[in-house]
Amino acid sequence: MLKIIHYLEKFLISSILLVFSIILLLAFIDVSYEIYLDVIAPPLFVVDANNLMELFSLFLIILIGIELLETIKAYLKSSVVHVELVVLVAIIAIARKVIVWDFNKYTYNELIALAVMVIALGITFFLVKKAGTCWKIGTGASDEVKNN
Repeated sequence: MLKIIHYLEKFLISSILLVFSIILLLAFIDVSYEIYLDVIAPPLFVVDANNLMELFSLFLIILIGIELLETIKAYLKSSVVHVELVVLVAIIAIARKVIVWDFNKYTYNELIALAVMVIALGITFFLVKKAGTCWKIGTGASDEVKNN
């Protein structure tokens, strides 16, 4: 019975990888198309600042997706969650928010909260890198596995 569950788990994770890869490919095509539309719109070969920030945001979303894909692939290979990759995805997501931050839209309290998140994720990443550990899923945090 455990063998069947193991194969089912591998099948589901592989399916998630396939669907996620297709989504990332479609997102890349969408970003490429948006760039094409911005470049051919008058004035030719000029992208204004608002469109540029929107394109940066789309690129960073694709980068977050690629990092999530790496996390899923790492889990598929070793059935171990690589905490470093998960924290890195969170850092990229917060960095995306910082890059496209609209000071007219958000309050200073929200900016302070974002700063606290950046600091907390930075400290977490530092500690995870320093410890060099990852955790097996379903066995509890006490069963640490050293990264190779």
